[in-house]
Amino acid sequence: MTTRARPAAAPRARAVGVVTALLLAPVCAELLQAYLGDLGGPGGLAFLVLFLAPLYGGAVLLVREVSVRTQRGWTGRLLLAGAFGVAMPTVVDLSVFTRTRDDLDGWGDIVGAASFGGIGWSAVVVWVVGHALMSVAAPLVVAESLAGDPRPWLGRTGLGVVGVGFVLVAVALNRDHVAQHAPAVDALRYAVSAAVVVALVVLALGPLGRPLPARERPGPSVRTCLAAGFVALAAFDLTPMSWGGLGLHLVLLVVAGGGVARWARSTGWTPRHLAALACGALVARTLVGFLAPLPQDTTWAEKISQNIGYLVLVLVLAALTLRRRTPLPDATARGDT
Repeated sequence: MTTRARPAAAPRARAVGVVTALLLAPVCAELLQAYLGDLGGPGGLAFLVLFLAPLYGGAVLLVREVSVRTQRGWTGRLLLAGAFGVAMPTVVDLSVFTRTRDDLDGWGDIVGAASFGGIGWSAVVVWVVGHALMSVAAPLVVAESLAGDPRPWLGRTGLGVVGVGFVLVAVALNRDHVAQHAPAVDALRYAVSAAVVVALVVLALGPLGRPLPARERPGPSVRTCLAAGFVALAAFDLTPMSWGGLGLHLVLLVVAGGGVARWARSTGWTPRHLAALACGALVARTLVGFLAPLPQDTTWAEKISQNIGYLVLVLVLAALTLRRRTPLPDATARGDT
């Protein structure tokens, strides 16, 4: 694992990247699907985003800083994002082990789908992949595209602050969830979940996480990547949670992952192609949110207005992101998905 020092990014790039990551990540993680009930108006929405920023935005920043400083490729980044994806529903908010929730209608059907050994495996796949791709990877791509500087964004002090904020919010969510929902979690389940998280981090920091060499072949068009990101994420989100749905989710992951991996190893692959994939997925997640059931203590007018607001935000970010020409960070944006 290489850890040679690299100069920091320009101040403006650092500010744009850090702020975008901190504010966009919680929106992508918790709001685009519009499944939450009354948030207390704009003030409550702003509070939720700011409260969750150190957790979700912190995860994005930590994944990026580790990846940049150790010269990881996107395989390494996705493994680190996957570690966060596993940690969220099994260690932080304990959703996988929570059998009942009065604040979310249909929770029992969701967490019990494709159940074996007391765990709903359909929910595990959906939540882990969702957090890895939508809570970390997509916001990271947008933040990097807008910042336009492949160098590190945080110094030692910044890393310390982000790390402490991440841990504090994670612990607060864990304690709150335990107090309110009494999840069926014990020391063994914590230990197994933590072991999986650590294993993914070790894989990311090993040879598997390094960039792969590009091959002499043309890459896809940006429009093709945009459409592929949209179709793949929409198909994933619209697949029902069941044993059959679990199989379809796994097939989608293999097919989409293999296709993107092949594209990313072509000499025609650029950060704009990656940005198009992410933006297509964000638009799909937002549009699927229009189909979400009406949350508790919310009117249809309130829900649809939220959906429209999120869609406008995502479309504006997509337009800004796809206009940028982000430089390649050494070889890490090429051949490494």
